[in-house]
Amino acid sequence: MVATVGKRTMSARLVTRLRHYVSHKNGNTTLAFALSLVAVAGAVGGAVDMHAAYSVRAQLQDAMDASVLGGLRQEQVQRSDVATRIFKSNLPASMSVTPKYVTDETTLTGTAVYDSPTVLLGLLGISSLKINVTATAIGKASSQGPCIQVLDPSGSQALLVNSGAKITAPNCEIQVRSKGNPAAIFNSGSSLNFKKVCIEGSTVIRNSTTVDRLSLSCPTVADQWAALIPTVASTPCTVSNGNYNTSNVSLTPGVYCGWFNFNNSSATVSFAPGLYVIRSGGWNVNGGTWTGKGVTFYFEDTSKIQFNSGISADLTAPDTGTYKNLLFFEKPGLSNTDFIFNNAVANHMDGVIWLPSRNVTFNAQSKMSSDKLSMVMNRLILNNTTWNLEPITASSGSGGALTNIRLLK
Repeated sequence: MVATVGKRTMSARLVTRLRHYVSHKNGNTTLAFALSLVAVAGAVGGAVDMHAAYSVRAQLQDAMDASVLGGLRQEQVQRSDVATRIFKSNLPASMSVTPKYVTDETTLTGTAVYDSPTVLLGLLGISSLKINVTATAIGKASSQGPCIQVLDPSGSQALLVNSGAKITAPNCEIQVRSKGNPAAIFNSGSSLNFKKVCIEGSTVIRNSTTVDRLSLSCPTVADQWAALIPTVASTPCTVSNGNYNTSNVSLTPGVYCGWFNFNNSSATVSFAPGLYVIRSGGWNVNGGTWTGKGVTFYFEDTSKIQFNSGISADLTAPDTGTYKNLLFFEKPGLSNTDFIFNNAVANHMDGVIWLPSRNVTFNAQSKMSSDKLSMVMNRLILNNTTWNLEPITASSGSGGALTNIRLLK
């Protein structure tokens, strides 16, 4: 028989049995006395076993509380594993308990069941006491930072929005650090639908256009991705210089040194998952379709990729590992150079474009959509662009950045 700690059923059962023995009028007096001793021993033993079970329950509850608090500080996919390790580390190795966890964006709930063995209650047929513990931790999602950051602190026209630029990003904030005169120019025929356009400087030019949700002298935040950028070790070249002319090109991760030309405007270029290091040159892309999931392009120096004439790209950054979320990034501390996207027929890019040294230009018909995108650059020029963007920020995603984590009572 198994009893449950914290319930009155067991105590009531003991009292009933004692009353039965005391009120019993028939049978052998010696037998009745012996049975009464068993009942009394069971009652005393029950108190001892119950006290021990309550001590075990307190230990289990402390372990469960610690596990959900620690687990919720992790990214969502890692919470259950981390919480389980914390739970077991707070218990003796001899206590075999397997907890279960359920999580969502801001909570983690754990439960565990343990049958605590008895000693004296076994005389009454109660071999163990069932102990149930549960705990829930809750946190607050951090507010999202900007999804586009223009870092030049003093340049005139650090942000230049020309005619034909149309951006739909109602959940995305753009921040421009420049205090130049003007810090930004918005020309007629442009349309920006941002959550907020934050310009640190006080002077901008609006040429016959209205910029919704524009805020001047607006404090900007530090580069939110800089601290998360990994160091890439320099390794020998894997491939040096090349021309790709065929209709199907399959590339694998490695170090690409020198200049590479993608000349077939109808080619399909497929990228296997991994890191592509671009060194001492660049890639000229003259059309075609690019596809790659779990890919990262790293610029070791002022090398670049220049997308020309009708490129269509569907590229997604890794969602785990060293290069998580990084689609394009560069070695920190490079000198300022240009990086140009020309005439994109239909780009879909998910991830972070971290190019803090680059003056980035999106030219004629640069179409882009994204389910999660963040961009960091030195300066930004938008010419005849059509974008539909949803943000990804260093404080969003799978949940490692919750604040005010506490137990939910």
